Amino acid sequence: MHPAAILIHAALVAIILFCSLTLAQIPTRINIIINATPSATPPDKPLHWEVDSFPSSIAQLKEPLDLPTHTNVTINATSSASPPVEIFHWEVDSFPSSIAQLRKPLHLTSSLIPGKNPFDIVADPILKKSKGRVLRSLYPAHSYAYSGDEHAAFTAEPLPKEAFSGPKSRYIRLEYQMLFKPGFNWVLGGKLPGILLGSERGCNAGCSGGGSADNCFSTRMMWRPEGEGELYLYAAKSVYFPKEKAETCKRSLDKRSPKALFLLEQRAINPYRIPEDEDEFSIESSSSGIVKRAMSDDCLQGMGVKISPGARNLCNPAFGVSIGRGGSFKFKAGTWHNITQIVRLNSKGKAIRDGYLAVYLDNKPVIQAEGLVLLKNGYEPKSKTQDNIVKFKFSSFFGGHTAKYATPNAQWIAWKGFKMATSVNNIWK
Repeated sequence: MHPAAILIHAALVAIILFCSLTLAQIPTRINIIINATPSATPPDKPLHWEVDSFPSSIAQLKEPLDLPTHTNVTINATSSASPPVEIFHWEVDSFPSSIAQLRKPLHLTSSLIPGKNPFDIVADPILKKSKGRVLRSLYPAHSYAYSGDEHAAFTAEPLPKEAFSGPKSRYIRLEYQMLFKPGFNWVLGGKLPGILLGSERGCNAGCSGGGSADNCFSTRMMWRPEGEGELYLYAAKSVYFPKEKAETCKRSLDKRSPKALFLLEQRAINPYRIPEDEDEFSIESSSSGIVKRAMSDDCLQGMGVKISPGARNLCNPAFGVSIGRGGSFKFKAGTWHNITQIVRLNSKGKAIRDGYLAVYLDNKPVIQAEGLVLLKNGYEPKSKTQDNIVKFKFSSFFGGHTAKYATPNAQWIAWKGFKMATSVNNIWK
């Protein structure tokens, strides 16, 4: 080999070794460039060369590496646009033997009490060979929203506060599996779990029951007659329904029951009074009397909403927005289903329309909506007044507020595979 080529090769090896020793001190990307132009006459140097130590600076490498004047060495270190961000995730793939032991693994805000909260834990009722237990929500005969029976409900805060303080805090992914009892009687519908961001106190009422939802949002689901599914969205109601009178009640110190608060709120809704039981229609007061009109999807215009063929959207100014009802979004009794929700919160600022929400049923998309306003003033991860902890809101019951929603007999739904993460990517597969 030509002596100059030997020197160049040795220099390249030495520099790569040097960079590997100091890589931890260089931000992200290293470019090593060696430009060599062999001279017509090779330099008169011995053919044996050895370097067993390096100086403190690459500027001092020329002499120990015996680099000829025609060799240029440059090292460029370039920082990445943003540092790596930790992805927080939570997963529950098995359950203890009693619901009294659920508080720690589910990160519940309060404990569940056997005999009071309508849950139990049993072997998988379908997959007989499965060794894992599943959680069941129980619905007594003749129960509905206001029958007086305890609802199958809990609130979990599975991710730490640090998960919602950085650039990834705008992204949330929720996943769970559910099984409707074989032969499940759908009646007129009922509630299913989703994501909640915001306080459960004050006028927002946990973003349910007709609350104003300007400073919180919830992405609960619903089943409807014949097993039709839908996203039951509460979010920034003054943005979607600007004609509705703003809510003025002050609940932060109100100790009254949820039903009393619900009735109080209904008196504040004007000019709309929309019974949830008539969710295909709005009832609007006017100078000529009460007018009943079929509800439309006007509140979602311009928001890039995509739903499955045959599905529909209904804008209810009092009780949330139904998105993607029906079509291929349909549940089957006696079959395990997988539900995945992906949410991107809208940016800080007044009604900035850059929120995103998608729903997958058994890994197939059934709803996609972009250009959403989920929080009226956007998400501020460092806010001291905004409740920034994203929650898993489990709330399931038949209803509807009238007895025509009641289940005629005792029924159950089984649950497993609870997961939540601050990433839109599927980190479990």
